[in-house]
Amino acid sequence: MVYYYRFRNKILFSKSEISNLSKIEPGNSFVKNNRYIYYLQKKNWQKISPLVALIHPEQLLNKKQEINILRRPEHIEQEFSEFPGWIVDKIKNREVGLCNYSYPRWKDRLDWKLPEQWNINIVGLGNVGGTLLVALRSMSGEKVNKIGIFDTNEKSMSRWEQETNQIIDGSGQRKFPLVKIVKSEEIFQADLVIFCISMGIPSPEQGFKDITKVQLEANSKIIDYYAQRARKNNFNGIFAVVSEPVDLLCQRALLASNLSEEGKFDGKGLAADQIRGLGLGVMNGRAVYYAEKEKDIRHYVSKGRVFGPHGIGLVVADDVENYDRGKSSYLREKVLLATSRLIKIGFKLYIAPAVASGAFSILNLMEGKWHYSAAFLGEIFWGSRNRQTPVGLEWEQYNLSPELLEDLDDCFQNLKKQAKNLSK
Repeated sequence: MVYYYRFRNKILFSKSEISNLSKIEPGNSFVKNNRYIYYLQKKNWQKISPLVALIHPEQLLNKKQEINILRRPEHIEQEFSEFPGWIVDKIKNREVGLCNYSYPRWKDRLDWKLPEQWNINIVGLGNVGGTLLVALRSMSGEKVNKIGIFDTNEKSMSRWEQETNQIIDGSGQRKFPLVKIVKSEEIFQADLVIFCISMGIPSPEQGFKDITKVQLEANSKIIDYYAQRARKNNFNGIFAVVSEPVDLLCQRALLASNLSEEGKFDGKGLAADQIRGLGLGVMNGRAVYYAEKEKDIRHYVSKGRVFGPHGIGLVVADDVENYDRGKSSYLREKVLLATSRLIKIGFKLYIAPAVASGAFSILNLMEGKWHYSAAFLGEIFWGSRNRQTPVGLEWEQYNLSPELLEDLDDCFQNLKKQAKNLSK
């Protein structure tokens, strides 16, 4: 039995009756006239995202939503046969959202939609934030209406406002978003807030060391502050983390934002599906850079993928459908050593991360295109290719070999252990 409900201008359906929702008959023309519909399911909101695209049968089962979501399901019609054919067709067309209505703010998440024109605020105008700003000003005119900038250094804000607004195409045909200084209290008056404050970055003179640990310690308290600000402002847009380590700082933002003054994890802050980590794009860029130099691994450029964290623990698949563990490990080592190579010759890394992980991922996210980012999956923030659909996030799926599935699961479980340490 399938029950149908009307919530504002949306159609919801469920396998169980839900009180306090307006029930409608399945024959009602309003049901099939809605392109996007939402399946309501009640699960542990601390482990399951409040809103994702329904793409996989395992999302409907009482199982952990982990790496298996990346496996391409077979016989999708049979797996979803409990629903009418027209709903199965919508699932195949990525027109069904899976809404976890145990989450306290689930109605807020249903109200959110992809803006046609985005207002973006960037917090932190250091090397990464400044480079990201230049890239977005130059490339995002069709999708971005305005870019707000905030930094504790007022002179820096003035400099960036003047210089970036002077980036003009001489033809006069290209659109550019206005860059505007915003006040601290205006940061969360936007569709997308990008956190770029990065502390604890070792200088080239200090040499290469455990950057992840140092940056996590340095950036955690800062992101806690802004996550709490998002809570107080009832922010319902996307909170993107570019600062390192992106995966763990996303986790930190989720925890900090949802803590009440009494220390209770109450779900009244940032929703898990609002937070994105932007660090994996440059790892793919580095993999492509090195793969193009060697014939035996050149196929990565069109067939490869990267997964997991931006740094130690990264999984590189030379060919996501025909995985060679040896070639993948070889390419992975080259990718991970790229950081130390530049540090040893005296440079900080921020250009490729700001553009490949930041600007291009943000543009593709806004346009609903495939990109690399970390998003909530099975209690942690997992890095993999995904896209933002009108009904929620969709993970890219593959015919994963047993070997690649094993390596991905090892990476996932290690990240889960690190994430659990944050909540202690």
